[in-house]
Amino acid sequence: MIDPASGPFLFDTSAESWLERPEDSEFSRWMRAYLSHHPIHISAVTLVERVRGYSLLSRRAHQERRERIEAARIDYLNAVGPVWPLDGAVAVVAGEIMAMLPHPPTPPRRSHQMAESRQERLARWRFDGMIAATALVAKMPLIHNNAADFEPIRSAIELSPKRFPGLGPLELIRCGSLI
Repeated sequence: MIDPASGPFLFDTSAESWLERPEDSEFSRWMRAYLSHHPIHISAVTLVERVRGYSLLSRRAHQERRERIEAARIDYLNAVGPVWPLDGAVAVVAGEIMAMLPHPPTPPRRSHQMAESRQERLARWRFDGMIAATALVAKMPLIHNNAADFEPIRSAIELSPKRFPGLGPLELIRCGSLI
């Protein structure tokens, strides 16, 4: 178990979905303890991914469901905590990550009943690189729920520490290890 007071942490998009766990879950208790010490930090890229997700769901939904999706989107935007920008430092680190790992290491996914295209897979991979770069620049451990997205990045950084002076290693924490 990770001490909730030991943060702050940067939360990946996949980790944010864990925030919707049932109120009486062990993770929910951990999260309440964490929030008593720290806000939920996210990358601007996570915000892009979440807003895009709401928009894609809304487009495919019937009118009555669109209203619920829009309400959920507004609730999310009203509750969002600190958002780390994609600034020059993050862009430099992300560029290094993308140059070291130009091809996505994971297979295509299925999302919202649709197969992920090659372009979407590459975009997701680049977004993950930007989120990892944000965690490095912010010097925060990255909470995630998909090791396949971030372990190759961590490994590449460990093999080329001179490309990331004063930033590494990338500290990854899986959601399941929080509790």
